[in-house]
Amino acid sequence: MSAHPPPRELPLARRSGDPTIGLIRRVLLVCLAVGAVAVVAVLVLRWDDVLVRGISPVLLAVVLLFGWVVLRRPEATVPVSRLVLTGLDVLWLVMMATRLAAGPGGWAALFPTTFMGLALFVVIGYLVYPTRWAAWHAAAVVALGVGAGLVGLLLGPATATRDEHVVDLLRYAVYLGVLAALVWVLSRTKEHASRAFLVAEHASAEAASMREIASRDPLTGAANRRRLQEEIFYQARVVRSGLPVALVFLDLDRFKAVNDVHGHAVGDQVLVSVARALVEHVRSGDLVARLGGEEFVVVAPGMDLGGAAALAERLRAAVPTAVRREVPVDVTASLGVTALRSDEEPTAAIARVDALMYRAKRGGRDRVEVEVVGHAGDVQAPPSLTGQDEGSSRLA
Repeated sequence: MSAHPPPRELPLARRSGDPTIGLIRRVLLVCLAVGAVAVVAVLVLRWDDVLVRGISPVLLAVVLLFGWVVLRRPEATVPVSRLVLTGLDVLWLVMMATRLAAGPGGWAALFPTTFMGLALFVVIGYLVYPTRWAAWHAAAVVALGVGAGLVGLLLGPATATRDEHVVDLLRYAVYLGVLAALVWVLSRTKEHASRAFLVAEHASAEAASMREIASRDPLTGAANRRRLQEEIFYQARVVRSGLPVALVFLDLDRFKAVNDVHGHAVGDQVLVSVARALVEHVRSGDLVARLGGEEFVVVAPGMDLGGAAALAERLRAAVPTAVRREVPVDVTASLGVTALRSDEEPTAAIARVDALMYRAKRGGRDRVEVEVVGHAGDVQAPPSLTGQDEGSSRLA
């Protein structure tokens, strides 16, 4: 189990390594592409406007440079976005005040670019700022937008429609505030959902880790008896489809003498080295399990008796070398090989391959005994070889 609990605060997309940065970059690239087209279109359509001619080239350069940063410098996307957004806020508010102060046509010039731009900046703020800061940014845009508009109207010439424009400006501020509030609600909802998702993901990882621990032998790291039973039960159902599944049972010869002469610490090292050797010599899809004591079982899906016999011979040859490489002890193994039967119970399969292993011991040890097709019914589990081996720990 992890020693670190899930963090109490789980901020959204504020670090360059955060997976949501990719989504932010895609959204920004779309906005920048649309923005670049819009700047060019406004420049062409309103070429007579001195303010447009002066600002549009600079704005287009900023948009293109920003796009390059998003594409080529992902780690700088968020900080540069905040800087550019602040600059655009100031530029749009100055444009609003300037146009309203210029004359009677100033109000009409605010549509649609200025008013739509401020609304877009409020939304983008929720992409590049944490939710709390984005809310403050939205409130500032609304308040400063009203302030810049009122200043422009007061500095401009007195007209019969000025009071109407003041009312319209306040209405716009209300609409912009409602938009900001809606986006805030959506952002908070997403934040809570993200927090709940990460907590659930953490809990799922913890549960998976606990299941993994529960299915492993604590000494060797091989699968334990419970995991072996589950695998045999599952593979016995797979056999019905015609896929062969082999079982290889390995029991170390005279392992009791190793413990008696060298001590249990050395015996444990032997078991660990044997488990490691088995894992190294089987396929990635095979299961290596420690049944108990010095007994190991390999479950090999898709392998027939011939392939399993060859595998068992490789394991028999590998065990002494693997053990000797790590522990100064000479150890051999006897192995039994069988094929799993359709819908077979784990206890029956283990008993049969266990009996084959004992046949290998009776035949002189350090050898492999393979089930002969058509004579499996003759395989009976004999009593343990008293004084020589510890005997089998059957799945009773």
